[in-house]
Amino acid sequence: MAPSNDTPEQGLVLRGELPLSQPYVEPRTTTERKLADIWSSVLSMDCVGVDDSYHELGGDSFLAAIIFGLIEERIGVRLPMAILVSKPTVALLAADLDRSVEAG
Repeated sequence: MAPSNDTPEQGLVLRGELPLSQPYVEPRTTTERKLADIWSSVLSMDCVGVDDSYHELGGDSFLAAIIFGLIEERIGVRLPMAILVSKPTVALLAADLDRSVEAG
């Protein structure tokens, strides 16, 4: 996947080049796919697994601001960036997003 125009100019990072603690698990739900696409685009990654930690992927507060802006734009839910402390993976964040959408 090529980096989108939504992110700062960077070279594409191959997931396999990072010393990650979790094996790759592909997105299983629509929300997980949307989040993984957003994360991989903003982090300039070839792919992001649902159990990959945002911080292990090199995420910082500047990139989190971009990610949360895109979540609001594309999914329609506004979340506080601090949620990355307790929900640092696509799977955890997607579950929380799905609960928020269901609750209205």
